[in-house]
Amino acid sequence: MITDEMLAARILNGDSAAFEELVNRYKNSIFHVVYRLVGQYQEAEDISQEVFILIYEKMYQFDRKKKLSPWIHRIAVNTAISSLRKKKNVVNLSFDESFGKAYDNYSMINEFDPQLLFERKELAEVINDALMELPESYRVILTLRFQMDFKNQEIAEVLGVSKENVEVKIHRARKALRKILMIKLSERGELHEMSAR
Repeated sequence: MITDEMLAARILNGDSAAFEELVNRYKNSIFHVVYRLVGQYQEAEDISQEVFILIYEKMYQFDRKKKLSPWIHRIAVNTAISSLRKKKNVVNLSFDESFGKAYDNYSMINEFDPQLLFERKELAEVINDALMELPESYRVILTLRFQMDFKNQEIAEVLGVSKENVEVKIHRARKALRKILMIKLSERGELHEMSAR
């Protein structure tokens, strides 16, 4: 099988079929990363296209002694963040899908319990709101870790920081998110429910 790094070498030699193969390999994961950061489908599609243009243009900068995947995802994250900074508007990140994993075992209950479905949707909205109050760096790291299921080492490679730095940031980001959630839930009179979980 042709590795990503082999494809990169072929792309640098002007092989357009190799670039097409690279796009096919990464289009889904790039779209998911971008979509989770910007929250709007059409915009995520546009940014994803921009990401692949940048990958093509910057391929000569890729260090061939390293893995291609983190380099590609770093471009995706940076392009999405850059787009957000230009807009400076509210981003709608849906944590509902990531909660889906935890609720898979209860799918039968969900089907017959509208109250449970409603509570789950409400909780997802509260988390979305809380997430938007976090600093951008915390939002990115929580998105990569808990929505994209990246391991800490992968996040470190994507963000260009140490694994230890990622671990510290995740800890701080979760703590900050929990603090905001506690305030929001206490305002809604639901703090006792979260403490019990």
